[in-house]
Amino acid sequence: MKRWPALLLLVVALPASAAQAAAVDTSTFTAASYVQAVVDAAPEVQQAAAQFQAARAAWRSQVATAWLPTVGFNGLAYPYGRDPSEGGRFQTWNLARPDTSLNTTVNLNLFNSFSDYYRIRQTVLTRDSADAALALSRQTRAFAGAQDFYNLGLNERLVAVALENLKIQKANYDLTLDHYQNGMKSLADLLKSETDWHNGELSMAQAEAARKQALLQFNLLIGRQEDAPAALALELDAGTTALPDLAADLLTAQKRRPEMVAARLTLETNEVSETQAVRNGVPQLTLNAAYSRTDNGSNVGNGSPDPSYQLALSLALPSGFNGASQWLNVSAARAQVEAARQSLAVESRQVNSDVYSAYISLGSALETYRIATLTEDIARRSFELVNEQYKQNSADAIRLAQAELDYLNARTARAQALFGALTTRYQYRLAIGEPLL
Repeated sequence: MKRWPALLLLVVALPASAAQAAAVDTSTFTAASYVQAVVDAAPEVQQAAAQFQAARAAWRSQVATAWLPTVGFNGLAYPYGRDPSEGGRFQTWNLARPDTSLNTTVNLNLFNSFSDYYRIRQTVLTRDSADAALALSRQTRAFAGAQDFYNLGLNERLVAVALENLKIQKANYDLTLDHYQNGMKSLADLLKSETDWHNGELSMAQAEAARKQALLQFNLLIGRQEDAPAALALELDAGTTALPDLAADLLTAQKRRPEMVAARLTLETNEVSETQAVRNGVPQLTLNAAYSRTDNGSNVGNGSPDPSYQLALSLALPSGFNGASQWLNVSAARAQVEAARQSLAVESRQVNSDVYSAYISLGSALETYRIATLTEDIARRSFELVNEQYKQNSADAIRLAQAELDYLNARTARAQALFGALTTRYQYRLAIGEPLL
């Protein structure tokens, strides 16, 4: 009987342990899946998406206002006091049907000097501008995600390099210690080997700290536990060394970079505002259709037609017309158009600069990776040669340490060049406006 409490505790604890094990995120991230997760979790993107939804709703509302008729309804009764509909007869809390007036009206604007057209056009441009802002936000966050993904990959690779270097340093120290004890190496060689070993430990600690910092940023962007481990499915190839078609990509960037789309929409918005300013300075022609019906009430017996319907055509100057204000409004709108046109030119120049810069960086990154690969191979062969000579006591500790350092630096440079090339490809895609998702 005394075993029951322990058994009960074990039964209760097992589901909790299973739940904790299931809660561990063991997902493997590719560059594409991580970038998508970053964009999905970004509040900036969610904010831009909400603003786009608001702009789209405003556009739909304006379309409904322009094309749908307006309906009015009014019910009127005099439950107490003198009723005008019955010649001023005094009523005492009487809501009889004959004493109640129900009025229904339907109005439809058929033409208003294109006012509805320009209002709809403004909301369309606002909607499209919000869409361009959303696209820019997604691109910006996607590139930030790619940078953090490859930064973590680089730091994990550098940890592996530092660990391998530490193993080599420890093995060389053990070998030197054995040779020293057998009179084959001097105390200076032993001390040098021990110093290199501890330097390797220091490098390992620094590489691990950098990896943890990269992991922290990696997890923060997608809302994971700050120190949750991440498994990366990394590309181990920098890709083709052939550079893209710069001339074609410059044209592509001018067409689909979100910044260029937004600048063109701003120019068109100001052009529509200029047209509206001109239109607001001339007489307005409007045509409306109206229908009204009154049941019971004051129109009964007074000869008023019921129902009533008509077309109303009117021509009038805008409200508050004085000539000078309208002319100045047009001048201000034209200045805004010119400012937007110059802003578009500035953006176009910046886009060209971005594409050229990314093209140069991509070429440099690919060439750097090619050279770093060759350098690593040479440094590896040199280290293997000197290491063998050291074992045979034909090379000293200083020469071995230099060969080890050259090999470490070459492996570090190759890892940096590889991930630099991968990141630069994303940067080039960003510069030409290619969707990163």
